[in-house]
Amino acid sequence: MEFRILGSLEVRAGAAPVRLGGRRQRSLLAMLVAHSNRTVPLPRLVDEVWDQDPPATADRQIRNMVGLLRRALGTGPASPIVTDGAGYRLVADDAQVDHRLFASRAAAAEDLDAAQAVPRLREALELWRGPALDGLPGLAFAALAAGLEEQRMAVLERLYELELEAGRHREVAAELTGLVADFPLRDRLVRQLLTALHRSGRHSDGLEAYRRHASRLSEDLGLDPTPEAQALQRALLLPCPAPTARPDRTAPSTGVAPTVPPADPRPEQLPSGLSVFVGRAPELLVLDRVLTTGEPGARPTATPCAVITGAAGVGKSVLALHWAHLTRERFPDGRLFADLRGWSAAGPRSPHGVLAAFLRALGVPAESIPAQLDEASALYRSLLAERRMLVVLDDAAGPEHVRPLLPGGSGCAVVITSRDRLTGLVAREGAHRVGLDGFTPAEGQSLLARVLGVGAAEAQRQAGARLLDACGHLPLALGIAAAQLRDRPQRDLAAFADELASSTDRLGALEAGGDDRSSLRSAFGLSYRALDPAARRLFRRLGLFPGVDISAPVAATLSAAAVDGCERLLGRLTTAHLLAEPSLGRYRFHDLLKLFAAELGTREESPEEQRELLERWHAWCLHHAHTAARVLTPGRRQVPLGPPPEGLRVADLTGPEQATRWCDDQRANLLATAHHAYERGHDETAWKLPALLWSYLHRTSPQTEGVALGRTAVAAARRLGDLSAQAHGLNDLGHVWGALGELTLSRRTFQRARVLAHDAGDRCTEGRALAYLGAYHYFTGRYADAGEYYERALDRLTADGPETDDWTADLCRTSLAPTYLLLGRYQEASDHASRVLARPRAQRNGPMDCSLLNTLAAAQHALGRPEEAVGHYERSLAVSSRLTGYPAQRAHALAGLAAAHRALGCEQRSRQAWDSAHEIYAELPAHQLTSNLPILAALGFAPPATTDRRR
Repeated sequence: MEFRILGSLEVRAGAAPVRLGGRRQRSLLAMLVAHSNRTVPLPRLVDEVWDQDPPATADRQIRNMVGLLRRALGTGPASPIVTDGAGYRLVADDAQVDHRLFASRAAAAEDLDAAQAVPRLREALELWRGPALDGLPGLAFAALAAGLEEQRMAVLERLYELELEAGRHREVAAELTGLVADFPLRDRLVRQLLTALHRSGRHSDGLEAYRRHASRLSEDLGLDPTPEAQALQRALLLPCPAPTARPDRTAPSTGVAPTVPPADPRPEQLPSGLSVFVGRAPELLVLDRVLTTGEPGARPTATPCAVITGAAGVGKSVLALHWAHLTRERFPDGRLFADLRGWSAAGPRSPHGVLAAFLRALGVPAESIPAQLDEASALYRSLLAERRMLVVLDDAAGPEHVRPLLPGGSGCAVVITSRDRLTGLVAREGAHRVGLDGFTPAEGQSLLARVLGVGAAEAQRQAGARLLDACGHLPLALGIAAAQLRDRPQRDLAAFADELASSTDRLGALEAGGDDRSSLRSAFGLSYRALDPAARRLFRRLGLFPGVDISAPVAATLSAAAVDGCERLLGRLTTAHLLAEPSLGRYRFHDLLKLFAAELGTREESPEEQRELLERWHAWCLHHAHTAARVLTPGRRQVPLGPPPEGLRVADLTGPEQATRWCDDQRANLLATAHHAYERGHDETAWKLPALLWSYLHRTSPQTEGVALGRTAVAAARRLGDLSAQAHGLNDLGHVWGALGELTLSRRTFQRARVLAHDAGDRCTEGRALAYLGAYHYFTGRYADAGEYYERALDRLTADGPETDDWTADLCRTSLAPTYLLLGRYQEASDHASRVLARPRAQRNGPMDCSLLNTLAAAQHALGRPEEAVGHYERSLAVSSRLTGYPAQRAHALAGLAAAHRALGCEQRSRQAWDSAHEIYAELPAHQLTSNLPILAALGFAPPATTDRRR
C-alpha cells in the first residue's frame, strides 16, 4: 500500500486507488501520513482536523473515523493505523510514503558525484504530482505543505547546482526560467538562472531577469538584491567568459570569482568528519537554509546561527562537522572550531581561553590579546567583520558559554552543538534550533549497509531492525554495535541483535573498548552530573518507575513532592535532553536513558526508598482506579482497599467523562504497572488493579492486551491462594474473551470462575459468573437457558441484601428484557423493560437504558406499533450519543430504527439508518450483529445487501 501527499492525498493498494471518505476523514489520514511512524495525540488530531474549532463530540468522531479508515486500509495486524496511548500512528516503511521516499532518495544522492546524483535527485522530484496536501484546508496543513515545499525547493536548488557544475547551463536555463517565474523572490534560484544565462552567452536575457528580480524585491519587500546577485549582474554587463573556478556542489554558485580576497592567515581548524555518514537529509537542508540565508525575518546584519540540540550520543557533533565539510567553499576566509567541553568531566573551557586560541589563529600575536573578555570579544568581532568564515562551537554548556564567541557581521555563520536547548540564544540572538532525534529505520539500515554490508534480504533487514531497536535508534550506540560486529565478522547479525536486546547489561554491552568519549554510560553520566541535586533525585526515581508516560502528578507521586516543583524539574530534565516531551506536559525516556536511570535508581536509592516508592505508586494507581470505577459503574461492588498512604493526593473524578479521560491518560502506565507488580511479586496490586480497571476497559474497544492483563490477575491471585480473587480475575478474563468474539473460551472461563466463587462462598462473584454465562447463552441463541442463568444470577446477587452489587443485578434485569422478546413474549418484554426503566436508581446507567429502550421499541414494533418504536429508538440514540464506548447499543438502535421505518413505508430513512448501523457493526465482533438478527427477523426486517464484513 502506498500513501501519497506530494500532491493531493492519495492511497493506492497496488494499482487501485483506495476510497477514503469525506473531507475530515481525508484530513485525519493526511495528518497521520505526514507524521508516519510517529504518534499523533488525539487532541492534536481534533484541533487540526477541525482547524482549531472542534465540536463537543470531536473525540468520538475521530475514533469513528479511525475505525472507518482501518476498514478501508486493512484489518487486524494488516491495518497500518495503530492505537498508541492517547493517539494514533500510521505504520509504514519509507518506500510506502512518498514524502519519506522523497527525503530518502534526496539523502542517497548526498555522497555521489554529479553524474550519479543528478538522476537520483530527478527520481526524487518525480514523486511530486502537484502542491503538497493539495485540497486540504486549514492552517495546520498549510504549515505542513510549506515545509514539504521548502524541502522540494532545496532539492531543486541542489540539482541545478550539480547541473551547472556539469556544464549543462543551456539545458537547465529553460527549467530555471519557469521556476523563477513561480518563485521570483527566491535568491538562490535567481542566481542559478543568472549563472546559466551568463554561461550560455545570453547576457541580455540575464540582465532582464535581474531587472525583474530587483523590481519585485523592491516592490514587495523594500529590499535590494543580495551582493552575490549584484555581482552576477556586473558580470552580465561584461562580455567575459564563464569563470574557470569549479563551482561548489552544494553552495549557491555566483558565477563570478569572489570579490573579497581570502584572509591571510586562513585558519582551517575542523576535525575530520566520519568516513561513513548517513541520513539527516532534513536537518542538512535546514542548516543549508538557515546558514545560507539566515532565519526568515532575521535582520540582514545578523550572523546566521544554528543550534543543534539533542541527547548524548544522538550525533550532534557529527552532523555539524559533516555540514561544515560539505560547505567549505562557502567560507573562503576559513573555518574556526572549538570543543567547548561544556558537558565534560574536566569542566568547560572558558570563553576567554577559546577566544585567545581563535585570535592567535587569526594572526594576532599572543602578547596583543586583551586580558579582558569583553575586549578580546570585541577584537574578535572586528577581525571577522569583513570576512566570510564559519565558526563551529561544539558541546556548549549554555548561552553564556557561547555569546562572547559569536561574530558580529552577516558574512560569517555559526554552528553550535549542545545538550542544552539554549533557549536564551534562540530568544535573544535569533538562533535557529535544529532538534536531533535518533535514526529513522531507513537511516539505521543505511548505516548497517555501509559499515557491515547488510543486504536487502528480508531476514537481514529484520535483524538490522532488531539491532536498531536494541540500540534505541541512537547513532552512537548503533555505531558501537556495528564496530563490534565488524571486528568479529564471524558473529551472526541476528544472533547479536537478539543477544543485545535480552542483555541484562545493555549499556555495558555497548562499550567501545575503554574509550570514554564513545561510552554511552560516560556520555549519559556527564548530563546527569550537570543537574542540580533535586533534578538528579527525580531522574533516579523516574528510572524506577514501572510505567511509560510521565507527567507532573506522576513525578510528584514518585518523589513525594509538590506538583508545581516537579513541573520545573521535568523542564530541567527536558532541557538537558534526559527526557523527551512528545506532547505538552507528557514526558518519556529514551530507551537507553531509561536503563541508565534505572541503574542509578537501583544503586543510589536505598532498598527501603525503592520499596516505599513502589508502594506509593501502587497506592496512587489503585486509589485512582477505585475512584474511576465507582464513577463509571456506580453501584458495582469493587475490590476493597486500605486507606491511602499519608500525604497521597487522589484526584476527584466527578463524572464519567473525567474518569474516562483520567483512565485514557494513564492507560499505558496502569497496564505496565500491573504486569510489573506481578513480576516483582506484588500480587495484591497485580490482581486488584486489573479488577478495578474492568469498569473502564470493558467500555473501550476489545484489545488483546486485555487477555494478558486478565491472565496476570489470575496468576497473581493463584499465587496468593485466594479463590475469590481467582474467580474475580477469571470473570474479567472471560469478559475479554467474549468481547473478542471467542465465545467458547469465555464460557469455559466463566464456568471455572463460578466453581471457584462457590467454593470460596463469594455469592457476588458467583452471581457475576452466572450473569455472564447468561450472556453467553443469549449470544449463542439459547434464550430459555439465558433467562434461567439471569434469574439464578439475581438470586445470588441479592442474597446478601439489595446493595451487594446493584450494578450487576441491574445488568441481569436489563438482559432479561431482550431474552423475553426473543422467546416471543413481546408484551412481557415491553412491561419488564418499562418497569426496569422506571426503577429508582442513584444514578442512571446509560448503556443499560439504551438496551432497555431498544427492547421496548422492538416489543412495541412486534405488537404492531412501529410508530411508537421510532420514538423509543430515537431516545436510545440520544442517550448513546452522550456515552463514551458501548457502540453496540447504538448499532442495535439504528438497526431497529431501520426496521421500524420500513414498516412505516419510509424506505429511504430505513436505508440510511441501516447503513449507519452497518458501519458500526463492521468494527465490532461478529456476534454483536448475529445476536441482533433474530430480533430483526421477528420484526419482519431483512437487512439490505452490503459489502462483506471485515471480521
